[in-house]
Amino acid sequence: MSKEIKINSFNQLHEAIMSYARKIVVYRGVKDSSYQLVPKIGRLKFINKKDPEKEEKIIITRFRKHALPFVQIPCETMWDWLALAQHHGLPTRLLDWSFNPLVAAYFAVEKDYDGDSAIYAFNIGPSLDLESHPDPFKLTFVARFSPSHISQRIATQSGIFTIHPNPSEPYQSEKVDKYIIVNSFRRELKFILYRYGITRASMFPGLDGLASHIQWLRAEQY
Repeated sequence: MSKEIKINSFNQLHEAIMSYARKIVVYRGVKDSSYQLVPKIGRLKFINKKDPEKEEKIIITRFRKHALPFVQIPCETMWDWLALAQHHGLPTRLLDWSFNPLVAAYFAVEKDYDGDSAIYAFNIGPSLDLESHPDPFKLTFVARFSPSHISQRIATQSGIFTIHPNPSEPYQSEKVDKYIIVNSFRRELKFILYRYGITRASMFPGLDGLASHIQWLRAEQY
């Protein structure tokens, strides 16, 4: 980790974001500041503990088999299937990021939590050449990639993925900074984001997102 800074105000967050100038940076928000950069598949406890990659491949194979009736745009590569699976909540070796720091900030403070949250900022490299690396499971380094089929939700959230060949190991790099959103600022930040148009309704276009946003706006005290 390059640096870790506590954020107590929106001005501090703004200054942190602007400090990257013209660098290509992606952001990831987490509710609990203790959460590390570990893909969901790396946090699972498999039945077959000796060969977690085999279990991972079984999971994605079963997803492909049963998802076909529901897929509107055919997935042509394993990269497409991983992105689709990740998008719908299946554990994979991918991590979600956003080019929009306000999106990451929203996911950091969206849910109630009695503690500090965090935003990771990753000075990321160029997109992976998928034609040169057709098999995601043979990749030996952490890389960024954009799926060929972009859903409305991914596009709305300015989303992008990183793939992690050792998904159970927390990713650490000198190119990653961590900004701690202190608990006393979480509620205020969520309201500021609402004023900037970053809400559940805008992050998740559709009736579900709209209903959740209206509930927060009119009922919740957080």
